[in-house]
Amino acid sequence: MHSHPSRRLLVASLGIALGALAAANVAGAGPNDGAIAALQDEIGTEEAEIGTIEQQIATIEQQIGTIEQQVATIEQQITDLRDLVAEGDQAIMNLEAEVAEAEARITSEAHELKVLLVRVELLADLTIGHYADLEEPTTVRHVMAIDSYVKNDERINAVLTQSVEASGETLDNLRTQMLYEAVIDSATNELHQRYARLRLDGDRARSLYDLMTSSEERSRIAVDDRDGRIATIPTVEGRIASSEDEIAAARTEIAAAHAEIADEQSKIAAAQAEIADIHESIADVLAEIAWLDSFNVSMAWTGLQGNDPHRPALTVKIDNASAARPQTGINEADVVYEEVVEAGLTRFIAIFQTTSPGTVGPVRSGRTSDPILLEGFDRPLFAYSGANRGTNQAINASPLVDVGYDEATSAYWRSSSRRAPHNLYASTDSLWALHADRTDVPPAPFTFGWEGQPLPDSAIAAEGVTIDFGRLVADYAWDGSGWQRSTNGEAHSDAEGVRVAPTNVVVQFTTYGKSAADSRSPEARTTGSGTAWVFTAGHLMVAEWNRPDPGRPATITIDGEPVLLQPGRTWVALADAARPGNVAWR
Repeated sequence: MHSHPSRRLLVASLGIALGALAAANVAGAGPNDGAIAALQDEIGTEEAEIGTIEQQIATIEQQIGTIEQQVATIEQQITDLRDLVAEGDQAIMNLEAEVAEAEARITSEAHELKVLLVRVELLADLTIGHYADLEEPTTVRHVMAIDSYVKNDERINAVLTQSVEASGETLDNLRTQMLYEAVIDSATNELHQRYARLRLDGDRARSLYDLMTSSEERSRIAVDDRDGRIATIPTVEGRIASSEDEIAAARTEIAAAHAEIADEQSKIAAAQAEIADIHESIADVLAEIAWLDSFNVSMAWTGLQGNDPHRPALTVKIDNASAARPQTGINEADVVYEEVVEAGLTRFIAIFQTTSPGTVGPVRSGRTSDPILLEGFDRPLFAYSGANRGTNQAINASPLVDVGYDEATSAYWRSSSRRAPHNLYASTDSLWALHADRTDVPPAPFTFGWEGQPLPDSAIAAEGVTIDFGRLVADYAWDGSGWQRSTNGEAHSDAEGVRVAPTNVVVQFTTYGKSAADSRSPEARTTGSGTAWVFTAGHLMVAEWNRPDPGRPATITIDGEPVLLQPGRTWVALADAARPGNVAWR
């Protein structure tokens, strides 16, 4: 058995997910950093526990591998023992066959001996008959010999000499019968024949004796073979029994090994279930981290939760004359700058980056203050209704991208519900579509903390601020969540009837000079440095704004540290530093 790489891959993916979450965090501290760190520590502990459990599983799997190897060895031994048993069984079968064959030989030889004994008895009877057959010619010869002796016949005497052993009874017959030479010859021939038969009987007897001796020897050999095979069978049966005992013991050992493997596998299953529980716990913690971390992932222009759209800033010059109010789309702007124009009136520069209201207006003409203020936002799109010659030259000479009425007429239209020049509107989506290739997120003018972040000790509780621009007075009053705006004493709402109440209000004290394009038009000098009043979370912080590089937005600091605004939209009043008494907070 082997450990599962999928488990190690899952642990690695958790680490990658944590790294991705960490990479998604914005710079600086977040409201849930402590909780996230604690949760990450918890995940680290649980991952360490997973590593320990996986090491235990690896050890158990190694033990199982060892046991399985032992089982394989025992099973091979059982196979070998079975082969020995099979060989023993075959040997017994062979021995039994050989015993049967030997007994068949013994039976055959016993039968052969019986036959030979019968043949011997028959031969004995035949031989006795042949001996009996000698009596007649022998008697004849004895009689003839006696007669020849009496007659002094040499021939007869010769016969008599040959028959000296004949009995007296035979001599009596010989004396009484004298036979002729022909009778003697006949008797002699007959005797020769009878003796020949007796010799043949002797040869047969010897042959039968030899056959009996051979049969008895073969029978003895067969008996020895049988007895030897029968004596061998118990030895082979003992080996078989011993092998079968070993097989039974090996099977018992295998059963114990399988039980041990099952026990170890149950431990692995329990460990894997524990790992699954830990993974589930880690997934829950990761979800919680993602949820907490989402509060740290904020958009640069508002500090609100979310990801920055990859597009340039769209700046729109919006009319703020009484006939132009209520404006459209102004409450969806990330940042709104309010600048002084002719006769103590003001106009807005609404900057959109994170949201698109669709329709914005009424759009009015540009001023030479605009390119100076906006060039720090990385070539923003500048939407306006037109400008005098000098202002147009300033805009064209600046890094601003002209998407004004003259350059992008198709994105604008006039409303019949209002009188010109307060009735020109534009489509923010159409304006962005003109430069869809722009995907960089422009630098934001402010730094944000998180909702409810503690303010510095220098923060002062404030209820609101009033800015007197000349013929227009703007007032912001804290309502617990935003700064409600009033213009010339009347609530300032957008075309949807929603009160203007930005999260943050910044009063940036700046100097105004005369515009080179029109001496009657004031020009805000937004480079350099000066005082800034920052109103956020119901408090006032007196800070410093500093913009030494026109290509970058101004920074707002207290004792060198960036001021952290509450997440949300910000309105900036470019107040005249030469008339500080026209701004009052309460």
